[in-house]
Formats: sequence, C-alpha cells, structure tokens
Amino acid sequence: MWSEHADGMLRLPEVNACLVRWTSQVQLIEASHVKTTCGSELTKKFRYFVFSDFQGVKVTALTIDENIDRVSDVFVPFKKYRISKARVYEIPNSSLSVGSYRFYWVLTNDTVIDELIEIDPPKLPCYFRLRSIASCDAVADTENFIDVMGIVLCAFPAREVYFEGGPSVARDYVIVNYELRPVILTLWNEFEAIEGADIMANIAQNPVLICIRLRVTTDNYLSLSTQSSSVILVSPIVQEAGNLRAWFQANKSDLTQMVHERSYANPCVLVPPVASSRISQISFIAQATKFDIGTAWIRGTVSLEYRKGRLWYLACPHCYLPNDFSLNWGIMCRYCSRDIYTFPRACVTLAIKDGTGSLNVIAMGDEAEKLIGINSHRLYQADKEDVHLTDRVASALNGRVMLFYLKHSDHAFRVTKGARYTIVASYDVNDAEAQAA
Repeated sequence: MWSEHADGMLRLPEVNACLVRWTSQVQLIEASHVKTTCGSELTKKFRYFVFSDFQGVKVTALTIDENIDRVSDVFVPFKKYRISKARVYEIPNSSLSVGSYRFYWVLTNDTVIDELIEIDPPKLPCYFRLRSIASCDAVADTENFIDVMGIVLCAFPAREVYFEGGPSVARDYVIVNYELRPVILTLWNEFEAIEGADIMANIAQNPVLICIRLRVTTDNYLSLSTQSSSVILVSPIVQEAGNLRAWFQANKSDLTQMVHERSYANPCVLVPPVASSRISQISFIAQATKFDIGTAWIRGTVSLEYRKGRLWYLACPHCYLPNDFSLNWGIMCRYCSRDIYTFPRACVTLAIKDGTGSLNVIAMGDEAEKLIGINSHRLYQADKEDVHLTDRVASALNGRVMLFYLKHSDHAFRVTKGARYTIVASYDVNDAEAQAA
C-alpha cells in the first residue's frame, strides 16, 4: 500500500549515507537511456532512474555495467517498489540534485528490489505537471522544457538532418490530446532508435506517450522536440493514459480528419490569436535578446520596408536559409552542408509600429505569400521579366493593423535583411479579435 505509515519503511528524506540497513517505498517516474561515460580511459555504461515518494521528494538512482540489465528488467515506469541495500552517497554539487534530497543511490548486486503489487493501474503523481499545448507558445525557442501527454495519430518517414556537417536521424510524429491541437513531435537520434522503434511497432494501436522535458520550437509554427535530457514513455500504465485512449476511440473519426486537413501545420490551430494581456509593447521587444525571450506577440501598424529589394530569395529546400547561387546549379548548402538545388522563396521585410516604438520584422515562405498575396514562383518570374511588384505589395500592406507572433531571426537574415525578428504567424486585428472572442 502506498502510505507514509508503511511498517518498517523510512521516508525518503530519512535515508542518508550514514544508514546501513534501511528500506524505502518509492515510485519510478523516469528511466534514462543506457549511457557511456566519457573523458576517461576506463569507460563504463550506466543508466539512471528517478524515483519519488508519496510527498514528491525525488531521488536519482544509478546502476552500472553488469547491473543494468538486471535492474532494467524489473523496473516499469509509475510502478511502486520497496528498495533496500542500495548504496547512498551525498551529491557533491547541489545543482546536480533533482530536488531537495541531497543524496543519490547506486543500485548494486546486493540491492533488494520488491515490486508493490496493486490491483488498479497507478495514477500520475499529483506533482506531475503536464503542460497544455495552448500555453506552449510562451516558452517556444527557450530552455524552458515541458512535460506533455498525447496519443500518436500518425508518423512520417524517418529522415537524415545535417547540423554543422554531421548527420542526425529524426522522425516526426503527430500527437494530440483533449485540447484538439495536433502537434508535431520530433524524436532525434537515440530517441528515434529506441522509443521510435517501439512506437512504430505499435503505430496501428496509436500508442499514448508521456514526454518529459521536451523543447518547444517554432518549426512548423509550433512543434515539440526531444533534447538530451528528455524522457519518452511509450504506452505508460497510468490511469490517465487509459482515459486518453478511451477519449481517442470516441473521437477517432474527427481526429483522423484533422490529420487529413493537416491541422498540425495550421497556425490558426497551433498559434491562434492571444488575449491582449499576452501582447508585448514594441519598445520592450526591440531591446530584448534571446536570453530574455524566445518569442513574443506584438500588435501594430504595418508598412513595407526596403522597396528596392527583392521580394524573394534563393533558399535551401531543407533549412530554408539563403544561398546566393544560380537557381539551376547543384550546390552544397553553406549552412546545413547538404547537396541542394536552391528554389525561390517569398521574403518581405516590414516595419511594425505601435505607440511605443518601431520594429523591423521579416516574413518568409507561406507567411510572406499570405501577407502579400503573391506566391514565390510569381515573384521570381516577375523579377526575371522586369515586372516591379513592390508598389502593389506596399499598397496592400501599408496601414494594416495586425497581430504578429515573432521569433528571433537567424543570423543570416539579421545581417542581410536588417530584421531581428521573423514572423511565425500573423493575423489582421479584426480577424484576431473575432478568433480570440
């Protein structure tokens, strides 16, 4: 029984390095991948687990080399265990702890692990905070990681992605929960190799995922991504996962339709207009750095900047960054180092003004086409035919009052376009007020 009064049990905070004989009752809430030590001639494999007691006090437990398989076969996330004879060590640096508890455990051959048998599936611990997709835009492109639960609707083919000349493997999955906001979750490298393989083996059953410490990005308007400390739990045994599955079965046809409509790539679904309390003044945004904010909402009056500049650029089809080479050349992208054929992509620099200041921003791709009402190929062809469209674009844009969701621009665009921020999504104010109402 999960109780603070279990006979002979020590509460987790009472277990310290001075004790030899002790038993504590804990719940497994995280399990890492198997990792290898680096920076030493003698390499060791290790895996760590995070346990919690009924009060939410957490402890990290390590197991090393030959003990990894023995321990891994026993532990199931969210099940409860009685553990004794683990070695207890004080954490040398408080910044490495997972909470107020100052010790970590090492699970050895002598460690006794007894599963606590329960009739009903366990519940998520009360301190386990799942974040809503609706609030993710506030932490996008920052180091504030989130925990979410969702059910997998579909998976896309795995792909190779190049960073600084080195390949990584990634696969995109579409997940959804009760909020009805399908969002792309990208599993990278070992997460795709391990949890991705588990998901794909059961994709027909639409597995439920509990994801811990995901990064929120503005890729695809808004998406989720693993990072080095993430944890992905596939088909967890908790009651909440069962409830989500029952909800999915009751709404399966509607959710399937959302996939067909590509709702996971629709800004009106992922980043709809926000309330006025979420809108920042331009004077603040103009001074902010990436260390201050990742993204922001602003509202202001639009005018076209740089009327003499092109309304398109030659983009890499993979990373969308500019490569100034002939359209029909096969080249290597200077940013992601992949062999490419560049293509024209719409690009427009705007000045946005409110009562506090002015800010230059850039719109690219679909957002630029939506704002100026002309597709990228037409812009490219017009330039080749010496047809000037900037006056037409300016008359369509100047004076419009709009709401923008912004992110920091890539260095290449800050330098070439003079715009510190890039538009992720945009709405005319009248439309935005109607959607927010």
